Amino acid sequence: MFNPREMLRHFAENCTACGLCVECCPIVANTVLRDVDSVKIMEEILDLFRDGKIGDLARTRIYSCLFCNTCTAICPQALAPGLCFGAGKMTLLELGDPIPQGVATILGAGKELLESVIPSFRGLLDRPDRLIMDLGVEAQKSVKTVLFSSCWGLVEGRVLATTVKILQRIDPEIRVLGGFDSCCGELQFMAGHPEEAGRQFDRLIAGLNVLSPEKVVIFCPTCKMTFDHHHPDTAWSWMFITDFIAGHLDELGPFHEVAATVTIHDPCHFVRGITPGSESPRKILNAIPGIKIVEMENAREDALCCGAYAITGMGKPGFEFRDRRLKQAQDTGADILGLYCPGCQMILGAEGPNISLPVESILTLLGKSLRIA
Repeated sequence: MFNPREMLRHFAENCTACGLCVECCPIVANTVLRDVDSVKIMEEILDLFRDGKIGDLARTRIYSCLFCNTCTAICPQALAPGLCFGAGKMTLLELGDPIPQGVATILGAGKELLESVIPSFRGLLDRPDRLIMDLGVEAQKSVKTVLFSSCWGLVEGRVLATTVKILQRIDPEIRVLGGFDSCCGELQFMAGHPEEAGRQFDRLIAGLNVLSPEKVVIFCPTCKMTFDHHHPDTAWSWMFITDFIAGHLDELGPFHEVAATVTIHDPCHFVRGITPGSESPRKILNAIPGIKIVEMENAREDALCCGAYAITGMGKPGFEFRDRRLKQAQDTGADILGLYCPGCQMILGAEGPNISLPVESILTLLGKSLRIA
């Protein structure tokens, strides 16, 4: 089971406060940390983790962290700083430090939002029972393929419904598992409750075991990273949605032309996750006649984050970072900003009308080509 306290203890014992994780961090330039010595920042982090001493630099470092994994490959001690900063919210909460509103309300707001969108998502399906929410009722219905929707996947219900229709061409009996009680734990982690996040993930795995699938296809790259991080011992395997579809393109056609120039926003938790990738989304787009891909300044493993975590924790610096990414997309001259992460779609898609650049999932584009969107 994921043990954040042990992880923080290990970090406190082994971090040398070299500051490299600060120096490579893309969000620092948008915060008050921009002119502060990186070593001093990390010394405050260690003061917090070792002695419970709260400093403004440590607080800003933790709540502005994008959790984009840029620092993962940089740390000479292989300590996964971003993951530790995320878990460090727990320390601040336990010390009674004031909680940013975005962090304090994320669980309640997330549950309320999911409850409001699930009925409309069910209405987009060919039959309502494709969405599984009560595993007690569904316990005796074993399925071959489960699409794990993630929380934010249900919020992007039209994209998710199109994806279900695409996957029905591969497995007509595909089922969708989703809902607040089936979260991978990421909501709890973002809210500063990493221990509850671990327990929630264990509940999810127990639920999936009830269904006895052969394959779990994961709609959200953050959920995929969470699965890879915990690496549960299961009789079934898991795979990210674009990897799964890219391996079954020959079962989907015929493909019809979609004339558009697309620039791709790569989510950090896919291209810099534990098992990173970037080719399958491009393989999908290249299978669509009429699509031309133009890459942004930061693409693939160098992609900039959408800013979601920093928006939740710090507000303005996160929004500025989001706008920087959108500017990169505009600068390509593309017709469409294509993405494949429901969380990124919520953050970047909301600004699409303001920048005159449509934001669409590449799965929606695939659905249009297959004439099932």
